[in-house]
Amino acid sequence: MKTTYWMSGILLMALGGCSTHTPVSEPQPKPLALLSKNDTNQSALSDPFCCMLPQDLDVKLPEYGPKVNDLERYEQTMAPYVELNGADRENLLDVQMTFDERYFSPWSYTNTPQKVQEVSWPLRAFRGGYGNNLVPVAPSWFEGIKNQSNFESYGSINQKAITLKWMNIRAFPTDKPLYKDPSKAGDGYPFDLLQNSSVNYNEPIFVSHTSKDGAWSYIFTNNASGWVPSDGVSIISDATALRIKKSERVFITEDNIALYDANNRFVSYSRIGMVLPLEREEGEYYYVKAVDFNNTIKILSLPKHSAHIGVSRFNKNDLISVGNHLLKNTYGWGGMYGERDCSSMIRDFMTPFGIWLPRNSASQARKGEVVSFVGLSNDEKLSLIKEKGVPFETIIYLKGHVLLYVGTYQESVMVMHNFWGIRTVDKMGNKGRHIIGKAVISTLELGAELEEFDPTMKLLSRVESMNIFTKPPVFLARQGKTGMKK
Repeated sequence: MKTTYWMSGILLMALGGCSTHTPVSEPQPKPLALLSKNDTNQSALSDPFCCMLPQDLDVKLPEYGPKVNDLERYEQTMAPYVELNGADRENLLDVQMTFDERYFSPWSYTNTPQKVQEVSWPLRAFRGGYGNNLVPVAPSWFEGIKNQSNFESYGSINQKAITLKWMNIRAFPTDKPLYKDPSKAGDGYPFDLLQNSSVNYNEPIFVSHTSKDGAWSYIFTNNASGWVPSDGVSIISDATALRIKKSERVFITEDNIALYDANNRFVSYSRIGMVLPLEREEGEYYYVKAVDFNNTIKILSLPKHSAHIGVSRFNKNDLISVGNHLLKNTYGWGGMYGERDCSSMIRDFMTPFGIWLPRNSASQARKGEVVSFVGLSNDEKLSLIKEKGVPFETIIYLKGHVLLYVGTYQESVMVMHNFWGIRTVDKMGNKGRHIIGKAVISTLELGAELEEFDPTMKLLSRVESMNIFTKPPVFLARQGKTGMKK
């Protein structure tokens, strides 16, 4: 291996090109300010981002953008909304009793749960687009991906497995992004079409097959399917799976807490939404089981303040604590960069309470008792939310986005959501976004005061339904504006 790396280094030097590292033997580049006007090579001046090191760029970055009224007026912390609208339940809800079955569902499979025609849809859906260099991707790349996907071997492994690290779940076996049209708002960054979802560390999965080169594995989690790096997957035995399933469960309530093994070596960060099997509790720590390579078990330490044993009843303290941690999140489309989008934030929020929710927004909107807003005015929508919505147990849905209802505050309907941007349109009719890019608490008229706000894209005008996911699934549809039918 050492020889290979050494040869690679020679090859890189021979090919030349830009690098983020300057060899010690090379002279340091001249700062921009010291370049002579007569310098024959002016490329660095015309395009300083071409080959310069970051520390050599004289760039002033913006600090703050225009303020948004909702985010200034309403507190961006959970306490006021929970204290006013939350509840301390004495008993677990029926929906909380089914969490284990849902969570461990990948280990109940003996064959792939979907047909190859269903899971190979990205190969038919994505035949063009733009790559990470914002240039159209060549057709030959898609043909290469099709070959690498190896769907002729679909179902050839069909084994229980577990994840060895947090991972993105991809629609193609590649880390490279694919954008629809980077020149249009909502079609470029961060909306990588190939980002399907993400999967937590030490989570139960089912493996179908690998890519042609073996570098990627096609997996099923309890909420999504797609490609992950094979070095993050460990096949496990039935005995190991049973040992994990029989253990008490520790539900994580804080992000970014370091987990260490018995030799005090870092293994992973905690994430809200992560569930780990308990080995024992001792002093200020929980000790949890984690599967390593080759079906072996290792024990990790986790501070007690960052988790609790078993499903938690709905209570104000946990709603405030977990909610405040999630309000620190920036936006992560499909879970990119270890962040969360709208649906994954709500899903993870509910996991410590033992409530399983689907991964995407459309599926979440069908969970529990659904109330349609079809045919309603904006005022009627607000009245219906106040009348039938249950704070912290109700999702409000519009196409492509979900929001968690947190009750009323100062007579306004309030929602918590992880949100990319407010729709805008300029005087020339060009559509854009005022970027929010984080988890916020707002009304359904977020950004309406902005100069270029697009009034046709107001959240309240676009919401289609709400659903109380803790109640049995009863669909309530509006019949015109005169009555309600079941």
